[in-house]
Amino acid sequence: MLKRLALIGGAVAGLVLLRKKAKQQQAEQDLWTQATDDVQAPVVPAPASPSANGQANAAS
Repeated sequence: MLKRLALIGGAVAGLVLLRKKAKQQQAEQDLWTQATDDVQAPVVPAPASPSANGQANAAS
């Protein structure tokens, strides 16, 4: 019983450490991206689509 609890505790501790490391790596990647990506692509508005009820075709 004690071995099983120790194994479960070790597994939980390992998962916590892996999750913490993954969060640190993601934070570092976000910081790197923010620091190196100073050029933003221009935002182009989407073209207006005809209405779904067919009013655009009624005028023609």
